Amino acid sequence: MGRADFYSPGTWNAYCSLCGRKAKASWLVRNWQGFYRCPEHNEPRQPQDFVHGVEDKMTVPWAQSNENGPNNFVQLCTPCGQQGIAGIAVVGCATVGLTIPNLSC
Repeated sequence: MGRADFYSPGTWNAYCSLCGRKAKASWLVRNWQGFYRCPEHNEPRQPQDFVHGVEDKMTVPWAQSNENGPNNFVQLCTPCGQQGIAGIAVVGCATVGLTIPNLSC
């Protein structure tokens, strides 16, 4: 006969999920994971489990389209950009075979 082997109306024998000791079900407590344990083995839930991050809104308060504004790129053909030399010529301005002598670009 163990210490839980006695009659108590409305309860039954059960085992602690941590130590395995037999006890009356009414004496065991349910922990946050749903297991029944002895009161001395019961552990509170970690407070960090309840911490939530703060949403960081990365959007601007308002924005508008600037289709015809100063941010449009205007291609400018300079004498250096008109040359037919790879790495110096500007796409759309270069003339094949054209080299301008004595021009430091």
